Amino acid sequence: MTQEPDREIAKLKIAVEELSILNDLAITASTTLDVERMLDIIVRKSIKALKAEQGAIQLITEQNDVPLKTLIRQMDSENRLLNYKVGINITGWVLKYQKPLVIENLSKDERFQTTEQERKDIRSVLCVPIQFRAQLLGVLMVVNRKGGDIFSEEDQRLLCIIASQSGQLIHNMQMQQSELQKKKLEHELEMAGRIQWSLLPKEHPACQSFEISMCYEPAEIVAGDYYDYFILPDGKIGIVIADVSGHGTSAAMVMTLVKGVLCSVTTKYHSPSQVLTDVNHILSPIVPPHIFITMLFMELDEKQYRLRFSSAGHNPLVHYDFTRKTSTMIECKGLALGVREQVGYDSKELELHPGDFVLAYTDGITEVIDRHYEMFGEERLLQAVARGIQEKAEDVIGYIQKQTRLFIGFNTYQDDVAMIGIRVKE
Repeated sequence: MTQEPDREIAKLKIAVEELSILNDLAITASTTLDVERMLDIIVRKSIKALKAEQGAIQLITEQNDVPLKTLIRQMDSENRLLNYKVGINITGWVLKYQKPLVIENLSKDERFQTTEQERKDIRSVLCVPIQFRAQLLGVLMVVNRKGGDIFSEEDQRLLCIIASQSGQLIHNMQMQQSELQKKKLEHELEMAGRIQWSLLPKEHPACQSFEISMCYEPAEIVAGDYYDYFILPDGKIGIVIADVSGHGTSAAMVMTLVKGVLCSVTTKYHSPSQVLTDVNHILSPIVPPHIFITMLFMELDEKQYRLRFSSAGHNPLVHYDFTRKTSTMIECKGLALGVREQVGYDSKELELHPGDFVLAYTDGITEVIDRHYEMFGEERLLQAVARGIQEKAEDVIGYIQKQTRLFIGFNTYQDDVAMIGIRVKE
C-alpha cells in the first residue's frame, strides 16, 4: 500500500526539480544578454540535474569552416574530456538524425571510432538536439553519470526538456543580440553619413559670370557619388563630380579616399587631364580590383567664358545652347580610374555664352527605371534640360529632379544621384 504514495512523491519531486531548473533558466535569461553566459548556465544546470561529470553545448553557426560553436564546462572531474574527438562524431550523429542519443558504454559501442584514452575516460553519454520550432540550433550533451550508472530514460526525458526550454531561450537571445547589432550598425552608418556630408562643400564658389547649383541624393545613408570645388591658379574654379562603382559603405569609403587624393593633386594643378592622370596613378595600386571610379574634372574660366574638362569614363556633359535653343551631349572619352595605372587622358574645351547651361551628373539620373523597367535615359535628360531652362541654375536642377520623380512614380532611386548645373549669367 505504501508503494503507490512513494511513487507519487517521487514523481512530484521530479516535477518540482524540473520546474525549478526551467525557472532558473528563465530567470537567468531575463537578467543577461550574453549568449556565452547563457550557454554556460545551461551546461551547468544540465550537469547538476543529471548528476553528470561533464557537459557540453554546441550551437550551429553560418560559418562553413566552423559549423559549430562550442562551450564546454567541467564539474567534479580532472580528466581530459575537453579534447576528446568522439564528441564530434556524437554531435554529428545527433545533428544528422535530430533525435536523442544514449551511449551506455562507449568502449562497446561500434558506431563510433574511439582511441584507447577516450574509451578509458568516457563511459556513458547522453546527447540531445536543441531545436526551436523545428529549426535545429545545436546539441546538448552530458558525459559520465556519477557513480558509474548509465543515463536512464528519465534522464533522457529531463535533458530533452532542458534542451527544449534552452532552444526558446537561445532563439530569443539571438534575436535580441541581432536587434542590438542592427541598431549599432544603424548608428554607425548614421555617423558615417554625417561624416560624409561634412566632407562635401558647404557652399558653392562665388562667381560673377556663372551661377552654380547642385543636387545630391544618396540611395542609402552613405554614398559613392562625390562632388567638390577647388580654387585653381589665375582665379579659375575646379569642379569635380565622381561616381564610385556600387553604393553603400564600401563605395563611401573609397569616395573619402578620392577626396583626399584630389585635395593633394590639385595643389599642383596644371590641367584637367593632369588631375585625372595623377589621381589614377595614386588610386590604381590601392583600390580593390572590383572597384573603379568614373570622374569628370572641369576647369571654369570666368575671364574667358570657357569650360575645359576631362573625363575618366564618366557620363557626357549636357550643354544647352541658349542662342540655338538646343541641348546636346558632349563626350570626352577616357578609362575609369583604378582600372589600369598607366593611363593618359584627353581634354575638351567649350566656349560658353550668356544664357548657356552645362550639366554634369552621375548615372543615377539616366539609369533610374520606372515600373516597366525602362530607363530614364539620355534623351529624356536632354529634353528635361531644354524644357526646364529658367533664369537660375537651381531651377533647372529642380525641374530635372521633378521629371525623374514623375518618371519613376512610386519607385525610389536605385543608385546615388548627383548633379551640378552651371548657368552663364546674362
